[in-house]
Amino acid sequence: MKRKISLLLIMILVLSTLTNVVAAEDTAQIGNISAENKILELSMDEAVKIATENSREMWKIDDGIKQMQDARRSGRTAKEQAEELMSMSLSEIAAIRSMTGMDPLNNQVEVLLAKNGYYIKFAETQMTQLEKSRDVLIRGIEIGTKSSYYNVLVAEKAIEINQAKLNKANEQLRVVNLKFNNGSATKAEVLNAEMAIQQAKTDLDSALDDLNISKLDLLNALELPFDTEFVLTDTELSYVPANEINLDEKIEKAKQDRIEILTAENDLEVQKIETHAYTAYYTSNLRENKWAKEKLKDAELNVPQAYKDVELDVRKTYLNLIKAERSLANMDKTVELAKEAARINKLLYDNGMATSLEVLDADTKLAEVEIGRYQMLAAYNINKLMFDYSDIGTFK
Repeated sequence: MKRKISLLLIMILVLSTLTNVVAAEDTAQIGNISAENKILELSMDEAVKIATENSREMWKIDDGIKQMQDARRSGRTAKEQAEELMSMSLSEIAAIRSMTGMDPLNNQVEVLLAKNGYYIKFAETQMTQLEKSRDVLIRGIEIGTKSSYYNVLVAEKAIEINQAKLNKANEQLRVVNLKFNNGSATKAEVLNAEMAIQQAKTDLDSALDDLNISKLDLLNALELPFDTEFVLTDTELSYVPANEINLDEKIEKAKQDRIEILTAENDLEVQKIETHAYTAYYTSNLRENKWAKEKLKDAELNVPQAYKDVELDVRKTYLNLIKAERSLANMDKTVELAKEAARINKLLYDNGMATSLEVLDADTKLAEVEIGRYQMLAAYNINKLMFDYSDIGTFK
């Protein structure tokens, strides 16, 4: 009898703990990089590695997995104690009431839940979802970090292109001044050339500001101090055509692996146990019985909706990839045309058949489309990465 009473008290404590399981936030601090005047050489893979290691969300998920492991062990203990309680005779339960002043049947729903393995199932499903969330988070960190890395590359390329545009404008002003001095150019052409230089300087300054902002964004993504000096070692953005895509296969794989579907199916399994316990204890006319049935109905409806949402997301990600690839191909053609237009206008100007303003406009348009092409190349690479991982999760 004493053994059963002690086991019952343990079970009550376990149940009170399980019904209030919450994930505690990890308070570990991130170590700062030494404030030495060293310049960090940063490849794309190294950037992803640093961002992953410094992710607070990753620490929280790892801590949550450990807590669910503990909750699963407690759930097993609760199940054993609930089975022990259910096997007691009425006289033994009455003796417990007399000795402890506690009614062991006061929380019969919790006892039924524990006996039917609710707390074990809850902990197991939460643990599998957290493990899947960890995989999704890793991919999300990779996409976010590479996007920030690409933005720095785009900003650096914009500086390079705008510097070239400024050099061309300075050269054009030199030529216009020579022609003006020998009477073959007007003062208006000189002014236009001077204005083009000022505009090129403004664009270059803006590109420098954009670079500083993009560097701050990258450091923030890496959880590094904002005064960290770094240089990117992967400086070339490449175009890797998307291989022949079997969209149906991608959708089917997503339906097997995506966390949304895993969560919906796990929630349904847990809700079945909970509804069974509530409907076994509460009669059909009571609010608790109806509430439990409604929750089960919602959980059942959520499963097909999750499948539909996943398929929609994969299809939209695919269309975004196709759109980005088509835009990049169109921009490649636009760059070719802009280069040819700049070349022809320069040739016509040298032969007195075009104005200096036409040359400056052609050079400006060429710089704009070259920067735009580089931006689209970065966007294409991100869209390709998002589609490649669309069978794992949704990434914004």
